[in-house]
Amino acid sequence: MKNRILDHFGLKLLSLIIAIVVWIIVANVDDYTTTKQISGIEIEFINGDAITEKNKVYEVPDGTSIDIVVKGRRSIVEKLTNEDFKAVADLSKMSITNAVAVNVSAVSSYVAKELTISYTNNAVNIAVEDKLQKQLPITVRTNSDVAEGYAIRNKTASPNLITVEGAESVVNTIEEVAVDVDVKGADKSLSAYATPVFLDKNGEAIDSSKFDYDVKEVEVAVEILKTKELKVKVKTKGEPIQGYAVAGVDYQPTSILVVGEAADLAKVDDIVIDDVDVTNLARDLEIPVALADYLPSGITLAEDTQEVMVKVAIEKIEEKMLVINADEINIVGKAAELNYEFVENISYTLKVKGLSKDLENLKVTNLIPSIDVSGYGVGTYKFTVSFKEMSGIEILDSIETELEITQIQ
Repeated sequence: MKNRILDHFGLKLLSLIIAIVVWIIVANVDDYTTTKQISGIEIEFINGDAITEKNKVYEVPDGTSIDIVVKGRRSIVEKLTNEDFKAVADLSKMSITNAVAVNVSAVSSYVAKELTISYTNNAVNIAVEDKLQKQLPITVRTNSDVAEGYAIRNKTASPNLITVEGAESVVNTIEEVAVDVDVKGADKSLSAYATPVFLDKNGEAIDSSKFDYDVKEVEVAVEILKTKELKVKVKTKGEPIQGYAVAGVDYQPTSILVVGEAADLAKVDDIVIDDVDVTNLARDLEIPVALADYLPSGITLAEDTQEVMVKVAIEKIEEKMLVINADEINIVGKAAELNYEFVENISYTLKVKGLSKDLENLKVTNLIPSIDVSGYGVGTYKFTVSFKEMSGIEILDSIETELEITQIQ
Protein backbone atom coordinates (compact mmCIF):
# COMPACT_ATOMS: atom_id res chain seq x y z
CA MET A 1 0.00 0.00 0.00
CA LYS A 2 2.82 2.32 0.94
CA ASN A 3 4.53 1.67 -2.36
CA ARG A 4 1.37 2.50 -4.23
CA ILE A 5 1.16 5.90 -2.52
CA LEU A 6 4.77 6.65 -3.31
CA ASP A 7 4.44 5.57 -6.88
CA HIS A 8 4.82 8.57 -9.13
CA PHE A 9 5.15 10.86 -6.07
CA GLY A 10 6.80 13.60 -8.05
CA LEU A 11 3.93 13.81 -10.48
CA LYS A 12 1.38 13.84 -7.71
CA LEU A 13 3.20 16.66 -5.88
CA LEU A 14 3.42 18.67 -9.09
CA SER A 15 -0.32 18.25 -9.65
CA LEU A 16 -1.06 19.48 -6.12
CA ILE A 17 1.10 22.56 -6.57
CA ILE A 18 -0.57 23.32 -9.91
CA ALA A 19 -4.00 22.98 -8.32
CA ILE A 20 -3.11 25.38 -5.52
CA VAL A 21 -1.76 27.95 -7.96
CA VAL A 22 -4.82 27.65 -10.14
CA TRP A 23 -7.06 28.12 -7.06
CA ILE A 24 -5.13 31.21 -6.02
CA ILE A 25 -5.34 32.67 -9.51
CA VAL A 26 -9.07 31.96 -9.77
CA ALA A 27 -9.73 33.36 -6.27
CA ASN A 28 -7.83 36.58 -7.05
CA VAL A 29 -9.62 37.00 -10.33
CA ASP A 30 -13.02 36.56 -8.63
CA ASP A 31 -12.21 38.83 -5.60
CA TYR A 32 -10.95 41.81 -7.55
CA THR A 33 -10.40 45.36 -6.20
CA THR A 34 -13.45 47.64 -6.51
CA THR A 35 -14.80 51.01 -5.30
CA LYS A 36 -18.14 52.02 -3.81
CA GLN A 37 -19.76 55.27 -2.71
CA ILE A 38 -21.19 55.21 0.80
CA SER A 39 -23.72 58.02 1.45
CA GLY A 40 -25.43 59.47 4.49
CA ILE A 41 -22.90 58.75 7.24
CA GLU A 42 -24.10 60.78 10.24
CA ILE A 43 -21.46 63.08 11.67
CA GLU A 44 -20.81 63.10 15.41
CA PHE A 45 -19.87 66.57 16.59
CA ILE A 46 -17.62 66.57 19.65
CA ASN A 47 -16.23 69.25 21.96
CA GLY A 48 -19.18 71.58 21.30
CA ASP A 49 -18.49 73.27 24.61
CA ALA A 50 -15.55 74.98 22.90
CA ILE A 51 -18.28 77.14 21.31
CA THR A 52 -21.09 77.13 23.85
CA GLU A 53 -18.95 78.15 26.81
CA LYS A 54 -18.35 81.43 24.97
CA ASN A 55 -22.13 82.09 25.21
CA LYS A 56 -22.61 81.19 21.56
CA VAL A 57 -24.65 78.60 19.71
CA TYR A 58 -23.96 76.72 16.50
CA GLU A 59 -25.68 74.75 13.78
CA VAL A 60 -24.70 72.96 10.60
CA PRO A 61 -26.65 74.67 7.82
CA ASP A 62 -25.59 72.27 5.05
CA GLY A 63 -26.53 69.04 6.80
CA THR A 64 -24.99 66.65 9.33
CA SER A 65 -24.01 63.74 7.12
CA ILE A 66 -21.08 63.00 4.79
CA ASP A 67 -20.48 60.84 1.70
CA ILE A 68 -17.30 58.83 1.06
CA VAL A 69 -15.81 56.53 -1.56
CA VAL A 70 -14.17 53.29 -0.37
CA LYS A 71 -11.76 51.07 -2.28
CA GLY A 72 -10.91 47.45 -1.46
CA ARG A 73 -11.60 43.82 -2.21
CA ARG A 74 -15.03 43.17 -3.67
CA SER A 75 -15.88 40.55 -1.05
CA ILE A 76 -15.58 43.22 1.65
CA VAL A 77 -16.64 46.37 -0.15
CA GLU A 78 -19.92 45.10 -1.57
CA LYS A 79 -21.35 44.37 1.90
CA LEU A 80 -20.59 47.78 3.41
CA THR A 81 -23.29 50.33 4.41
CA ASN A 82 -23.17 53.70 6.16
CA GLU A 83 -23.68 51.86 9.46
CA ASP A 84 -20.17 50.38 9.09
CA PHE A 85 -18.53 53.81 9.41
CA LYS A 86 -18.29 56.57 11.96
CA ALA A 87 -17.68 60.24 11.17
CA VAL A 88 -16.35 62.65 13.75
CA ALA A 89 -16.00 66.47 13.62
CA ASP A 90 -14.03 68.09 16.42
CA LEU A 91 -15.50 71.56 17.04
CA SER A 92 -12.53 72.56 19.14
CA LYS A 93 -10.48 72.52 15.92
CA MET A 94 -12.76 74.83 13.93
CA SER A 95 -10.90 77.13 11.55
CA ILE A 96 -11.18 80.91 11.50
CA THR A 97 -13.62 80.49 8.59
CA ASN A 98 -15.80 78.26 10.77
CA ALA A 99 -14.92 75.06 8.85
CA VAL A 100 -14.35 71.74 10.65
CA ALA A 101 -12.63 68.69 9.15
CA VAL A 102 -14.57 65.41 9.29
CA ASN A 103 -12.66 62.19 9.90
CA VAL A 104 -14.32 58.99 8.74
CA SER A 105 -13.17 55.50 9.77
CA ALA A 106 -14.53 51.97 9.59
CA VAL A 107 -16.13 50.67 12.78
CA SER A 108 -14.37 47.30 12.34
CA SER A 109 -10.58 47.35 12.65
CA TYR A 110 -10.40 44.38 10.23
CA VAL A 111 -12.36 46.26 7.60
CA ALA A 112 -10.29 49.38 8.24
CA LYS A 113 -7.10 47.49 7.22
CA GLU A 114 -8.69 46.38 3.96
CA LEU A 115 -10.00 49.74 2.76
CA THR A 116 -8.88 53.05 1.39
CA ILE A 117 -11.30 55.91 2.14
CA SER A 118 -11.52 59.06 0.07
CA TYR A 119 -13.86 62.10 0.32
CA THR A 120 -15.58 64.39 -2.11
CA ASN A 121 -15.53 66.98 0.70
CA ASN A 122 -14.22 66.20 4.15
CA ALA A 123 -15.18 69.48 5.88
CA VAL A 124 -18.41 71.04 7.07
CA ASN A 125 -19.23 74.69 7.63
CA ILE A 126 -20.51 75.70 11.07
CA ALA A 127 -22.81 78.67 11.60
CA VAL A 128 -21.96 80.37 14.90
CA GLU A 129 -24.12 83.05 16.55
CA ASP A 130 -24.46 84.83 19.85
CA LYS A 131 -26.82 83.08 22.26
CA LEU A 132 -29.92 85.02 23.31
CA GLN A 133 -32.27 84.27 26.20
CA LYS A 134 -35.69 85.86 26.16
CA GLN A 135 -38.70 85.64 28.49
CA LEU A 136 -42.12 85.93 26.87
CA PRO A 137 -45.73 85.93 28.16
CA ILE A 138 -47.97 83.04 27.15
CA THR A 139 -51.22 84.02 25.41
CA VAL A 140 -54.30 81.79 25.58
CA ARG A 141 -56.19 81.55 22.28
CA THR A 142 -59.66 80.05 21.81
CA ASN A 143 -60.34 78.76 18.32
CA SER A 144 -64.15 78.42 18.41
CA ASP A 145 -67.30 79.92 19.95
CA VAL A 146 -68.85 79.07 23.29
CA ALA A 147 -72.58 78.32 23.64
CA GLU A 148 -75.07 81.07 22.76
CA GLY A 149 -75.77 83.35 25.70
CA TYR A 150 -72.36 82.70 27.20
CA ALA A 151 -68.97 84.37 26.92
CA ILE A 152 -65.41 83.99 28.10
CA ARG A 153 -64.64 86.26 31.03
CA ASN A 154 -61.09 85.20 31.76
CA LYS A 155 -58.32 83.04 30.28
CA THR A 156 -55.24 82.14 32.29
CA ALA A 157 -52.12 80.12 31.59
CA SER A 158 -50.00 78.44 34.25
CA PRO A 159 -47.15 79.14 34.03
CA ASN A 160 -47.77 82.41 32.21
CA LEU A 161 -44.14 83.04 31.22
CA ILE A 162 -41.78 80.99 29.10
CA THR A 163 -38.00 81.32 28.71
CA VAL A 164 -36.58 80.79 25.23
CA GLU A 165 -32.88 80.36 24.49
CA GLY A 166 -31.12 79.97 21.17
CA ALA A 167 -29.48 81.73 18.27
CA GLU A 168 -30.11 85.46 18.40
CA SER A 169 -31.44 85.60 14.83
CA VAL A 170 -33.96 82.85 15.58
CA VAL A 171 -35.11 83.97 19.03
CA ASN A 172 -35.68 87.52 17.79
CA THR A 173 -38.22 86.25 15.24
CA ILE A 174 -40.53 85.10 18.06
CA GLU A 175 -43.24 87.72 18.53
CA GLU A 176 -45.75 85.69 20.51
CA VAL A 177 -46.10 82.43 22.39
CA ALA A 178 -49.63 81.01 22.41
CA VAL A 179 -51.56 77.99 23.59
CA ASP A 180 -54.79 76.98 21.83
CA VAL A 181 -57.92 75.72 23.59
CA ASP A 182 -61.11 74.40 21.97
CA VAL A 183 -64.21 75.92 23.65
CA LYS A 184 -66.78 75.01 21.00
CA GLY A 185 -70.29 75.04 22.48
CA ALA A 186 -69.02 75.32 26.07
CA ASP A 187 -71.49 76.63 28.68
CA LYS A 188 -69.28 76.26 31.75
CA SER A 189 -65.71 76.95 32.75
CA LEU A 190 -63.09 74.44 31.69
CA SER A 191 -59.40 73.59 32.03
CA ALA A 192 -56.98 71.80 29.72
CA TYR A 193 -53.32 71.22 28.95
CA ALA A 194 -51.78 72.62 25.78
CA THR A 195 -48.43 72.75 24.03
CA PRO A 196 -46.98 76.22 23.39
CA VAL A 197 -46.86 77.47 19.82
CA PHE A 198 -44.24 80.04 18.77
CA LEU A 199 -45.34 82.69 16.28
CA ASP A 200 -43.56 85.29 14.17
CA LYS A 201 -44.78 88.83 13.46
CA ASN A 202 -47.09 87.50 10.72
CA GLY A 203 -48.66 84.98 13.06
CA GLU A 204 -46.94 82.07 11.34
CA ALA A 205 -45.66 79.14 13.42
CA ILE A 206 -41.89 78.87 13.99
CA ASP A 207 -40.08 75.51 14.14
CA SER A 208 -39.44 75.06 17.87
CA SER A 209 -36.62 72.56 17.26
CA LYS A 210 -34.37 75.51 16.44
CA PHE A 211 -34.19 76.72 20.05
CA ASP A 212 -34.61 75.58 23.64
CA TYR A 213 -37.49 76.52 25.96
CA ASP A 214 -38.29 75.62 29.53
CA VAL A 215 -42.06 75.02 29.41
CA LYS A 216 -43.26 72.05 27.37
CA GLU A 217 -46.87 71.95 28.58
CA VAL A 218 -49.16 74.69 29.88
CA GLU A 219 -52.22 74.33 32.09
CA VAL A 220 -55.02 76.57 30.81
CA ALA A 221 -58.17 77.70 32.65
CA VAL A 222 -61.04 79.33 30.75
CA GLU A 223 -63.84 81.00 32.75
CA ILE A 224 -67.15 80.85 30.86
CA LEU A 225 -70.24 82.67 32.23
CA LYS A 226 -73.65 83.95 31.09
CA THR A 227 -74.02 87.26 29.23
CA LYS A 228 -76.49 90.14 29.33
CA GLU A 229 -77.00 93.27 27.21
CA LEU A 230 -77.08 96.51 29.20
CA LYS A 231 -78.17 99.97 28.07
CA VAL A 232 -75.63 102.78 28.31
CA LYS A 233 -76.75 106.16 29.65
CA VAL A 234 -74.59 109.30 29.65
CA LYS A 235 -75.19 112.43 31.75
CA THR A 236 -73.19 115.63 32.09
CA LYS A 237 -72.24 117.47 35.23
CA GLY A 238 -71.41 121.14 35.77
CA GLU A 239 -72.35 124.09 33.57
CA PRO A 240 -70.63 125.54 30.50
CA ILE A 241 -69.15 129.01 30.67
CA GLN A 242 -71.69 131.83 31.04
CA GLY A 243 -73.57 132.42 27.80
CA TYR A 244 -73.25 128.80 26.63
CA ALA A 245 -75.25 125.63 27.22
CA VAL A 246 -75.26 121.90 26.43
CA ALA A 247 -76.97 121.47 23.08
CA GLY A 248 -76.92 117.66 23.03
CA VAL A 249 -75.11 114.51 24.07
CA ASP A 250 -74.33 111.74 21.60
CA TYR A 251 -72.45 108.52 22.34
CA GLN A 252 -71.63 105.10 20.96
CA PRO A 253 -72.23 102.31 21.72
CA THR A 254 -75.65 102.75 23.30
CA SER A 255 -75.60 99.21 24.70
CA ILE A 256 -72.91 96.73 25.71
CA LEU A 257 -72.66 93.01 26.33
CA VAL A 258 -71.39 92.00 29.76
CA VAL A 259 -70.59 88.70 31.44
CA GLY A 260 -70.94 87.57 35.02
CA GLU A 261 -72.61 85.26 37.48
CA ALA A 262 -76.39 85.00 37.00
CA ALA A 263 -77.06 86.56 40.42
CA ASP A 264 -74.89 89.59 39.64
CA LEU A 265 -76.41 90.08 36.19
CA ALA A 266 -79.95 90.12 37.64
CA LYS A 267 -79.12 93.24 39.69
CA VAL A 268 -78.27 95.53 36.78
CA ASP A 269 -80.07 96.72 33.61
CA ASP A 270 -78.02 99.70 32.53
CA ILE A 271 -74.67 101.41 32.87
CA VAL A 272 -74.84 105.09 33.87
CA ILE A 273 -71.95 107.39 33.05
CA ASP A 274 -72.90 110.48 35.04
CA ASP A 275 -69.70 112.46 35.38
CA VAL A 276 -68.90 113.90 31.95
CA ASP A 277 -67.75 117.32 33.13
CA VAL A 278 -68.71 120.35 31.01
CA THR A 279 -67.79 122.98 33.61
CA ASN A 280 -66.74 126.29 31.98
CA LEU A 281 -66.67 124.85 28.46
CA ALA A 282 -67.29 127.09 25.46
CA ARG A 283 -66.88 124.47 22.72
CA ASP A 284 -67.80 120.87 21.97
CA LEU A 285 -66.32 118.11 24.10
CA GLU A 286 -65.38 114.70 22.67
CA ILE A 287 -63.84 112.12 24.99
CA PRO A 288 -63.51 108.35 25.37
CA VAL A 289 -64.87 106.93 28.62
CA ALA A 290 -63.58 103.60 29.93
CA LEU A 291 -66.58 101.33 30.49
CA ALA A 292 -64.82 99.20 33.09
CA ASP A 293 -64.88 102.15 35.53
CA TYR A 294 -68.71 102.03 35.67
CA LEU A 295 -69.35 98.30 35.83
CA PRO A 296 -70.75 96.90 39.08
CA SER A 297 -68.71 94.43 41.09
CA GLY A 298 -68.71 90.97 39.54
CA ILE A 299 -69.58 92.24 36.05
CA THR A 300 -67.07 92.50 33.21
CA LEU A 301 -67.20 93.27 29.51
CA ALA A 302 -67.91 90.37 27.17
CA GLU A 303 -66.74 92.01 23.95
CA ASP A 304 -63.82 93.92 22.51
CA THR A 305 -65.42 97.34 23.01
CA GLN A 306 -63.70 98.91 26.01
CA GLU A 307 -64.79 102.55 25.71
CA VAL A 308 -67.80 104.71 25.00
CA MET A 309 -67.09 107.66 22.73
CA VAL A 310 -69.00 110.66 24.08
CA LYS A 311 -69.60 113.90 22.20
CA VAL A 312 -71.18 116.86 24.00
CA ALA A 313 -72.30 119.74 21.79
CA ILE A 314 -71.76 123.14 23.45
CA GLU A 315 -73.51 126.11 21.83
CA LYS A 316 -73.80 129.79 22.53
CA ILE A 317 -77.09 130.90 24.06
CA GLU A 318 -79.01 133.29 21.79
CA GLU A 319 -81.90 135.73 22.34
CA LYS A 320 -85.09 136.15 20.36
CA MET A 321 -87.89 138.76 20.43
CA LEU A 322 -91.47 137.55 20.13
CA VAL A 323 -94.50 139.80 19.47
CA ILE A 324 -97.65 138.91 21.41
CA ASN A 325 -100.97 140.43 20.42
CA ALA A 326 -103.63 140.87 23.08
CA ASP A 327 -105.94 138.43 21.32
CA GLU A 328 -103.23 135.74 21.63
CA ILE A 329 -103.43 135.84 25.43
CA ASN A 330 -105.68 133.10 26.77
CA ILE A 331 -108.19 134.12 29.49
CA VAL A 332 -108.60 131.26 31.93
CA GLY A 333 -111.35 130.89 34.56
CA LYS A 334 -114.07 132.99 32.93
CA ALA A 335 -117.52 133.28 34.47
CA ALA A 336 -120.47 132.81 32.11
CA GLU A 337 -122.32 135.98 33.25
CA LEU A 338 -119.30 138.26 32.81
CA ASN A 339 -117.70 139.88 29.81
CA TYR A 340 -113.90 140.25 29.49
CA GLU A 341 -112.13 142.81 27.33
CA PHE A 342 -108.57 144.11 27.22
CA VAL A 343 -108.46 147.81 28.00
CA GLU A 344 -106.01 148.37 25.17
CA ASN A 345 -105.76 146.04 22.20
CA ILE A 346 -102.02 146.42 21.90
CA SER A 347 -99.04 144.19 21.14
CA TYR A 348 -96.36 143.21 23.60
CA THR A 349 -92.75 142.22 23.02
CA LEU A 350 -91.24 139.24 24.85
CA LYS A 351 -87.53 138.51 25.01
CA VAL A 352 -86.52 134.86 25.37
CA LYS A 353 -83.21 133.08 25.24
CA GLY A 354 -82.00 129.56 24.47
CA LEU A 355 -80.06 127.50 21.99
CA SER A 356 -80.50 128.26 18.31
CA LYS A 357 -82.08 124.84 17.67
CA ASP A 358 -84.74 125.57 20.30
CA LEU A 359 -85.36 129.19 19.22
CA GLU A 360 -85.48 128.53 15.51
CA ASN A 361 -89.08 127.33 15.33
CA LEU A 362 -90.36 128.85 18.56
CA LYS A 363 -93.74 130.57 18.25
CA VAL A 364 -95.93 132.51 20.67
CA THR A 365 -98.52 129.74 20.60
CA ASN A 366 -95.87 127.29 21.90
CA LEU A 367 -95.60 129.39 25.08
CA ILE A 368 -99.38 129.49 25.64
CA PRO A 369 -99.54 133.03 27.14
CA SER A 370 -102.43 133.26 29.63
CA ILE A 371 -104.03 135.10 32.56
CA ASP A 372 -106.23 133.54 35.24
CA VAL A 373 -109.39 135.52 36.09
CA SER A 374 -110.88 132.98 38.46
CA GLY A 375 -112.69 134.74 41.33
CA TYR A 376 -112.60 138.22 39.78
CA GLY A 377 -115.85 140.19 39.54
CA VAL A 378 -116.87 143.36 37.71
CA GLY A 379 -114.02 145.86 37.48
CA THR A 380 -110.75 146.70 35.81
CA TYR A 381 -107.72 144.69 36.81
CA LYS A 382 -104.08 144.26 35.92
CA PHE A 383 -102.77 140.74 35.31
CA THR A 384 -99.27 139.37 34.78
CA VAL A 385 -99.17 137.07 31.79
CA SER A 386 -97.92 133.56 32.52
CA PHE A 387 -96.25 131.23 30.05
CA LYS A 388 -95.78 127.49 29.68
CA GLU A 389 -92.36 126.28 30.78
CA MET A 390 -90.32 124.86 27.92
CA SER A 391 -87.07 122.94 28.23
CA GLY A 392 -84.12 125.01 27.03
CA ILE A 393 -86.14 128.25 26.84
CA GLU A 394 -85.78 131.05 29.38
CA ILE A 395 -88.22 133.99 29.40
CA LEU A 396 -86.44 137.23 30.17
CA ASP A 397 -89.40 139.69 30.28
CA SER A 398 -92.51 140.10 32.37
CA ILE A 399 -95.67 141.26 30.60
CA GLU A 400 -98.56 142.99 32.35
CA THR A 401 -101.92 143.58 30.72
CA GLU A 402 -105.12 145.37 31.85
CA LEU A 403 -108.51 143.67 31.62
CA GLU A 404 -111.98 145.13 32.08
CA ILE A 405 -114.66 142.82 33.40
CA THR A 406 -118.31 143.85 32.94
CA GLN A 407 -121.73 142.32 33.57
CA ILE A 408 -123.45 140.86 30.59
CA GLN A 409 -126.84 142.65 30.14
